[in-house]
Amino acid sequence: MSPFQTVTFRTARGYKFHVTCLYDITRALAMAWPDKERESYREAARLAGEAAEGWCTHRAAYDAFVTAASEQGRIVRPRKLCDRVAQELAAIEPENFNPKPAPYLARMRARSARQNLMRPHKPHI
Repeated sequence: MSPFQTVTFRTARGYKFHVTCLYDITRALAMAWPDKERESYREAARLAGEAAEGWCTHRAAYDAFVTAASEQGRIVRPRKLCDRVAQELAAIEPENFNPKPAPYLARMRARSARQNLMRPHKPHI
């Protein structure tokens, strides 16, 4: 079990991974960020270094990381199930979704079957 609540981090280049421990925090801080000069980012990097050396708790480094990543829009929030279902249903195109065959096709099949029965059978030579 991870020591922190798992969050999904997205880099400035679109790469996503889960942050669950101090190692993941330091790895995420080393990746591409939109603004590495922001005060919250620098504080998170400092606390991660201190936590690795044992001068502060891992929890403090994690909280600083989540704050910095949230300010820059790097935390991916999980979508609700109803939002995902609505998106999937909206993606279905009406012409591809046909639960029942068109009635005229069934009539055409029945008519062609009757016509085949009325034709005389030709023996093959």
